[in-house]
Amino acid sequence: MTKKNTAATIVTIIVALLAIGATLFLLYKMSQEQAQENDYVYVPTEEINNEMNDNAVILVKNNCEVFRVFLQYGLAYEPEPYNNLPEDKLYTVKSDKYTTMADLEKLVKSTFVEKEAERILTNVNGNGAVFAEETNYSGEKGIGLAMEMVDKDGRFKGIAYDYSWTSPRVILKPQSATACNIEIELTKETASEESSDGNSIKLNATMTKVNGKWLLEKLVY
Repeated sequence: MTKKNTAATIVTIIVALLAIGATLFLLYKMSQEQAQENDYVYVPTEEINNEMNDNAVILVKNNCEVFRVFLQYGLAYEPEPYNNLPEDKLYTVKSDKYTTMADLEKLVKSTFVEKEAERILTNVNGNGAVFAEETNYSGEKGIGLAMEMVDKDGRFKGIAYDYSWTSPRVILKPQSATACNIEIELTKETASEESSDGNSIKLNATMTKVNGKWLLEKLVY
């Protein structure tokens, strides 16, 4: 992209659709607009600008997925016979999308820097790992949901969350060729049309290029 008098470029992305059941999340780049003068000092080339945009689409989508799986909704699991507690303290996860811990690890490690990925996999909520590898009677490897993450009614102990990822507004703020801040604006699930006060929140994330791959530094929600 040709440099102009403005100090940087803001790339605006609109998330168009999120189907919760199928975890389908589509983002569409809608427009590009010049930032106001002196807001930023780095102006990416067109190639880097497109690279940042393409990777931000994937990373914001994955951030939402990790949040939903590890903190908000969990994964479907198989109850023990007679509603007993599992002897190994793990409920067997039944998911068409994630069948082994390697599947979950791939999602997390392809989205976050190493330190943050390790935190999410081992202690994302401060109470130990949410999921762990489980071996069934046939010797097959699968995913186990920590017994402590299930309440007395059999529901996942997800965090209370009032904001929707259905159509967030995402703005990229490039800092260098290997770093980009991301502003994500979410609206409330039951936002009032009469008043905008408190109907939205803005999250701030950082996307960093590590060993040639763009990754998020922190899980945001």
